[in-house]
Amino acid sequence: MNLRLIIEVALVGLRRLWHGKLELLLTFVVPVAFFTIFAMIFTGGVGSGRTAKIKTVLTDLDRTPLSQDFVQRLTDSEAIGVVEDIRDDGINALDATRDAVVRGQATVAIVVPEGWGDSLRTAEPTKLFLLADSSDQIGPKVMKALVQETLGKALAGTPRADLPAPPAAPAKQANASVEVIDLFTGGKTNPAVSMYAAGIAVMFLLFSATGAAGSLLEEEENQTLERLLASRVGMTHVLLGKWLQLGLVGVCQVVVMFTWAQLAFGLDVARRWDGFLLLTLVTAGAAAALALALAAACRTRAQLNAVSVVLVLTMSALGGSMVPRYIMSDTMQQLGRATFNAWAIDGYTKLFWRDLPTAELWPEVAVMVGSAALLLIAARVLAMRWETA
Repeated sequence: MNLRLIIEVALVGLRRLWHGKLELLLTFVVPVAFFTIFAMIFTGGVGSGRTAKIKTVLTDLDRTPLSQDFVQRLTDSEAIGVVEDIRDDGINALDATRDAVVRGQATVAIVVPEGWGDSLRTAEPTKLFLLADSSDQIGPKVMKALVQETLGKALAGTPRADLPAPPAAPAKQANASVEVIDLFTGGKTNPAVSMYAAGIAVMFLLFSATGAAGSLLEEEENQTLERLLASRVGMTHVLLGKWLQLGLVGVCQVVVMFTWAQLAFGLDVARRWDGFLLLTLVTAGAAAALALALAAACRTRAQLNAVSVVLVLTMSALGGSMVPRYIMSDTMQQLGRATFNAWAIDGYTKLFWRDLPTAELWPEVAVMVGSAALLLIAARVLAMRWETA
């Protein structure tokens, strides 16, 4: 066996790798980039070791020194982010509290009922209520433990930092308890079903659209595009025709995914068919427009494949297709909103988990329609190079 020939073959391959910019990118840069993304997701930021704060509504209907001390301790906690502090009376406060959780503005709400402080002196004290959104499978559990810990400190009279001890706690303080109320349990399938159906559907929608959009580059190579442009068919017609084709295929792809989710996992798609169809149409249209813009920006099919893989995987990681966004830091969640994946998941969650009216989808629909329009304009501008070639 000739060792010299083996070494020569290996060196030829290494030289080809060295001169192939895309291969170097996929081999060395992309793995580091994805490691960085997932490290930031699971550590709450580079080197910080912190997770996202639990979005919380605090509703104090008791308004006694003890309840105010308890609420303030929760407010001071680094583990929660208070999105609203409600101290009004009666039914309006409870409705506002429940509405904040149902609409996804908060993951949990803590309600201190009226008369709670005085009831601690009785044999059957009033419970605190924790209203939970179980689509976040971590936040409510962490919050319950935090509430019990904070409640114990407040009842024991442990002073807060830089403050004197609160008023002496009443007797029977050990009986104070927390009742968790899941606002989404009735007749619901697992929230992960709708979330991952949306996330996986959008991820593969983007992959298939960018792959199919490569036909533009193939038609350029075999001069089919040149012959089309020499006829009455203009570039605008070509792009819009391709966009319509990719969009229709994308709609069918998402429908198949959610139909299977209904048949196999009990997701009630048929009941919300109007909102589902609307959201699916605009999501498929936006994905098709992105695919055409990428195809128009790339020079070869290989370049498009490399760019699309990196872009789609990055969007899927940040947008929640791979990892639930509720475990990400606030910064990462905001970055995720730059992706179609996050908006689509939020929209489908509104439909199938929160049972919100179709009219509530207007932010997601507006983002998708606006993105599709801008990307189609970008594709048309980039495609001018084929007309002048």
